[in-house]
Amino acid sequence: MEADRLAPLEAALEEEGLLATRDDDENALRIAFKSEGDRYFIVSYRDDPNFVMIGSGWSLPAEMQPDRAMRIANMLNARKKFVKIALWEQENDVLFTVELCVLTPEEIRPHFGRILDALRDTALEFFSELRV
Repeated sequence: MEADRLAPLEAALEEEGLLATRDDDENALRIAFKSEGDRYFIVSYRDDPNFVMIGSGWSLPAEMQPDRAMRIANMLNARKKFVKIALWEQENDVLFTVELCVLTPEEIRPHFGRILDALRDTALEFFSELRV
């Protein structure tokens, strides 16, 4: 039986006082959780045990101009540490992720708070710029 690679991150969530739910399947290990009212996820793929993605997804305003949102995402992608921003125009969504290659998710644990801060700050800045 394979080890639960996301157990260290579940422990980090518990230490932060955050409730999490698991939704594993044959392809991936997944954790969903809320922090400061926002929803986040963690994914590790079974066929790539060193890859871990932590992120959040948001709906874009209906009146959003796709070109403007893309310019803002590109500007932030070039300037921000850690976070990658992707637009899903067909679903009218934006995804903020930190994608890491680690020997074990235990390596992420001491940096978990900083990763969440980076995701939160990038989303706030993206939507602030979008409103200007």
